Formats: sequence, C-alpha cells, structure tokens
Amino acid sequence: MRAAVYIRVSTDEQAIRGYSAPEQEEAGRRRAREIAGDGSLDIEVFADLGVSGATLNRPELTRLREWAGDGRLDVVVTRDPDRLSRRLAHQLLLTEEFEKAGVRLEFIDFTWQDTPEGRLFYSIRGAIAEYEREKIRERTVRGRLQKARMGGIPVRVAPYGYDYDPETDEVKVNPSEAAVVRDIFNWFVSEDIGATGIANRLNDLGIPSKKGRRWHQNVVTRILSSETYVGVWHYNKYDCRGGLKSGQPAAKRPREEWVPVPVPAVIDRALWERAQAKLAEARRLWAGRKCEKYLLSGLVTCAECGRPVHGEKINVWGRYVRMYTCRVKKNRQVRGCLPQKLINADNLEAAVWGKVTALLSDPEMLAGEMLAVQGNGDLEKEIGRLEKSLQTLEKGREAILDALAAGLVELDAKTRARLADLKTGKERLLARKRELEAAARGAGDAAARLDELRALAGEALGKLDELSHEEKRALVRELVGQVMVSGSGRDFFATVYLKAPASDLVFVPAGIRN
Repeated sequence: MRAAVYIRVSTDEQAIRGYSAPEQEEAGRRRAREIAGDGSLDIEVFADLGVSGATLNRPELTRLREWAGDGRLDVVVTRDPDRLSRRLAHQLLLTEEFEKAGVRLEFIDFTWQDTPEGRLFYSIRGAIAEYEREKIRERTVRGRLQKARMGGIPVRVAPYGYDYDPETDEVKVNPSEAAVVRDIFNWFVSEDIGATGIANRLNDLGIPSKKGRRWHQNVVTRILSSETYVGVWHYNKYDCRGGLKSGQPAAKRPREEWVPVPVPAVIDRALWERAQAKLAEARRLWAGRKCEKYLLSGLVTCAECGRPVHGEKINVWGRYVRMYTCRVKKNRQVRGCLPQKLINADNLEAAVWGKVTALLSDPEMLAGEMLAVQGNGDLEKEIGRLEKSLQTLEKGREAILDALAAGLVELDAKTRARLADLKTGKERLLARKRELEAAARGAGDAAARLDELRALAGEALGKLDELSHEEKRALVRELVGQVMVSGSGRDFFATVYLKAPASDLVFVPAGIRN
C-alpha cells in the first residue's frame, strides 16, 4: 500500500519550535500501519510548516495533489479536515479530487463515513473552522487598532527614509534615505521641476529606490504627498478587505477613521505645506487641460477583428494626431488588429458627418432609407439565433451560481469577472433582439412617420452650422446605430448602419481610396 501522511502547522512559531509537526507525523504513520495491516507499506510525508490553511497555494499540498492525480497513492492520512484547509469550499474540493483519483482519505481525529450524515458533519466542522478563523481575524484587527490608538506601530512599515526595527516595533530614520527625501522636497518647491524630472534626476545620480530599482514619477509623487515625513503616519487609511479578494486597489477610508501614529519627522511642516500647495496647483492645471473629443465614440467597430474602435492621440513623426484604433493594451497583452489599425479621426468623422448632413438635406432620401427594411424572414432567423445564444449564456450563468451555492467555487475576482461578462453579454444580446423586433414591427409603422421625418430633417438642417460638438454628437446618435470600418490609414472603407428600421448605407469618403 502506498500511503501519504499530510502535516500542516499553521504558524511560524509552531514550525520553528516543533509544537505539533512530529506528533502529527507519528500519529499519521501509526494510522497508516493500522490500515495496511500485514501488507507491504510505503509511506511518504508531506509537511507544510508555518503555512496558513486559508489558501490552497501550499508547496507540499500541491505536491500531494500531483501524486494523487498521477496514481502514486492509495490513501492519504491527516490529523483532521482542518489540516487540509480552514475553508469549507476547499475541503470539499480536495475531498472530491481525491475521490476521483481513487485515493482514500483517512482522518486520525475524525470519523469519516461517505453517508449523508457524515457529509453533513464534515460540512458543519468545516464551517466552524472557517468561523473560528474569521473570529481570529476580527480579534487581530481590533488589537492592531487599539495598539495604533495607543501610539504604537501595529504592522511592519518602512517607507523610503525610514527603517523598521522588529525587536522594538519602532520606526527609525534612515539617515542616507532621509537626506534624499529632503532633496526631493527642496528640489520640488525651489526649482521648476516636477515629479518626473525629480525621478529622472535621481536615476541620473545613481540613487536607488527603496527596493533598489529605478525611480518613477508615481513613487516621487507618493513621497511628496505623504504626511509621514512631518511625523504623522496614519493607520487604518485603506480598506483592504474588498481589494485583496477582488484583486482591485484598496479603497481609501474616510479621514475621520484614520488613526494617526507619531513617527520621527524628516522635514518641517512648512516645507511640506509648500509642496502640497504646488501639487494642488499641478492637479488643477492638469484637470483644466484640453480633452480631445471624438464625434463617433462608442459607434465604430472594426470589421476585421470585431473589437470596438476608440479615439486615441498617436505620435506620428513627432506630431500627435487624433486617430481611431481598435488596438488596446491591457495587462501587457495587445488586443485588436496587428499591425495596428489607424484611421485619421478628422477624415472618418468628416465622412460620417457628411453622410448625415446629406440625409438631412434630402428629407425624401431620409424617409426612403428609414422605410428600407430587411425581409422579415431574415429578421426572424437572426432573432432565432439570438434566442439560442441567450439560452446558452443563461445556462452558463446558472452553472456558476449552482457551483457557488454548493460551495465548490468561491466568489473571487475571476468568478466576479466571469459573471459580469455574462451579464454584459446578455444585455447586449437583449438590446440587439429588441432592435430586430422593432425593425420587424416597423415596416408598417414607418410610412406613418414620413411627415414627421421630413419635419425633423428640415428643422435640423437649418441649425447645422450652429451646432456644438455635443449637439452634433447627439444628432449622429439619433440617426446612426453603428459604423463598421475596414482597412487602415488612408485606405479605409466605412459602412454606416442607420438605426432600425433601416438599411445599410455604404460609402467611401471623398479623397479616400478603396
């Protein structure tokens, strides 16, 4: 028989002093020998020492799961379900994984029976362990808050300019780094230099950052904004619970919830206040910078890759030009067409606006376009395809919700993102279905709107020269449902789809090759 003994000790102190690891191993070996009886026995020990049971990312647990999956084990022996994990969902996941691999799971201090009663008891025990863990976390948070209110440092903290002494739980000034901090503040308030210029200067001088890396603008800005350097460090400034679970940045708490803790000052308050005034002025000037406007934002789609096309200023031979592109950089991955599709924004916007004004200039043409509806048979087929897609999407959503209810998965960042994608996809499909249904109904209604369309076109035409960018944008959205673009550079082709009921209007802008 091939047996594994799994050991987990939850704290560094237990791992170092050996409070329970040897005892767990001996008890595990004894139980394995009892199970083997007179048969041959081969025992492998897997020990995670000083590792929390709240995570599945444990080196020895990972190795144990690999051995079980490879068919190298017959039985796994451990003290109790808590050794596997403190989370009920993780316990159920590991139990099912071992069962599928044909590996027997044996607990020393826990009688396990594969019955409804046994599974209920297992679930209750796991829930209690998770409850105890949350209570421990709550007590830890309260203790740290109380220590901060009494003027102590409740966590390890060592911003640039300081060192943390774990023996005394004190923050002390690092003389060499503190001198650099003073230079940063003096340069910023005394010279015509910003955070980026200071970062470049520090890099040119060969001064490393706290982690021995290059300086960046955001690091310098963080130093200039921090009140720590005038002798006040704030605890409880951020709410890390939601951020840690979702993978998003921690939210800042209201200032009245911050707990000020005194630390040694590096600069005087007057210098810091001058720096804050300059930072505030820089933010005001940045906020007042001209924001580029794009007439077709949200309407353009790339015909090649199917991704939305957005407006972006691109450096073309040293000059920034407004462009439309489908290329998006996110998480170091490049999405969209490669090579990058770039279409001059002025050319595309002028072409689409020209088509809109042409329709408004000829009310009869506008009415005719509005009356040109696709055959009802084609509309019904597309509606049928959409309904099938909606059913498939809803099944996927229900599967995730069932897994959550059963405790097989956690509502982590990945699951939240998947549910959000499904919700967004459903909303888009429903919106498209409503458009098609309106188009099918609109064949008989459009004729009655002829006079209304003519009046609308005549009224809008007389004001075209006076419209602001926002008014033009609103007018385009009244008539245009989507713009599909193919090609790139000066060789692009645009297809304009009017809002349903409508036909597609294909055109090539003047001066643009096709």
